[in-house]
Amino acid sequence: MAHANSLALRSQDLTKTYASTDPPTRVLDGIDLTVREGEFLVVMGASGSGKSTLLYSISGMDRPSSGSVFLDGRDLTTLNDAEMSRTRLTRMGFVFQQAYLLANLSIRDNILLPALKAAPDARDEAVARVQALMERFEIAHVADHGITQVSGGQLQRASICRALACEPAILFADEPTGALNSSMSAEVMDALTGVHRDGTTIVMVTHDPACAARGDRVVYLRDGRIVAENTPGPWTRENADRREDDLLAWLRNQGF
Repeated sequence: MAHANSLALRSQDLTKTYASTDPPTRVLDGIDLTVREGEFLVVMGASGSGKSTLLYSISGMDRPSSGSVFLDGRDLTTLNDAEMSRTRLTRMGFVFQQAYLLANLSIRDNILLPALKAAPDARDEAVARVQALMERFEIAHVADHGITQVSGGQLQRASICRALACEPAILFADEPTGALNSSMSAEVMDALTGVHRDGTTIVMVTHDPACAARGDRVVYLRDGRIVAENTPGPWTRENADRREDDLLAWLRNQGF
């Protein structure tokens, strides 16, 4: 389980500037962000505020222009490409708006692939872990199906399984319900909420207040800066409607 005082990830004076525009566009403007172990942090903001850029920069998917990002006490900005790729594979999990599963592989093999890449000599353990994940997220019955033979919600649950296959320290989710209808969205958020309750640290970007209301903490970006923070505490089914109403009122105050 999570240790409330343990630090999972920290960014310091993080900037991202795109020099290809005239004048250059500063998308992140000195972001200081701390994520605690076991926390479910949500990043919100208007379109163009820098939400996804922040997620990509703190996860090492993109290089910031300046500043530092610390995970496990290491500054990710000092790692070379091979070291960063290995860190993403073994210490991080990713869920995107689209599933990005391979069409030539079954659901099971898509989930298994990163675990085998991370530890090719531990196949039996990986297979057992993946089977347990598929059962937990109720997709074991479609394990041998292709990606066009399952629902969007099942695809996203498969993506969550794949993200957890290497037992990451932190899971990053970028608009994980953006391509889903409301019932499938709730299904995927139930899965992510379960992951969080097991102690996994989650950083999620979303534009959906119903999804954001699942988080322990919500930070709001405007023009590449964190300008406000909301800390609603643990989500339950009983307080879900009230949390969403409270969050909507707070978001309106931010100009959302």
